[in-house]
Amino acid sequence: MLTFEQLKRGAAVVADTALKTGTELAEKGKRQVDLMALRTKLSRTQRELGALVYSLHKNGEEDPELVEKYIQAVEAVEQELAAYTPDISDEANDADVRALCPSCGAEVDPAATFCRVCGYKL
Repeated sequence: MLTFEQLKRGAAVVADTALKTGTELAEKGKRQVDLMALRTKLSRTQRELGALVYSLHKNGEEDPELVEKYIQAVEAVEQELAAYTPDISDEANDADVRALCPSCGAEVDPAATFCRVCGYKL
């Protein structure tokens, strides 16, 4: 028969394990939310760049300085995303999701509306 001390130690072990597991799950959830926010930010900046290029092209205008500013904004978000250290399952998911622009062949975000290189509407 178990003594009170044995039950107490067993309960402490179970409580510690539950706390550790809960903390790990919360951290993983936060990493997933952060990664999703970065991907959304990248997609948004790519769409803004594409919309700008499309608008300029449609109106027969050029503004290389403004386009460059938007390209730098996209690159800054890409660097943020590259600096993010996802867990192994995130890297495996990223490797499976690749899309190419049908116009210029550049790699594009599957959620992008416009190609960030040539401005082609995807």
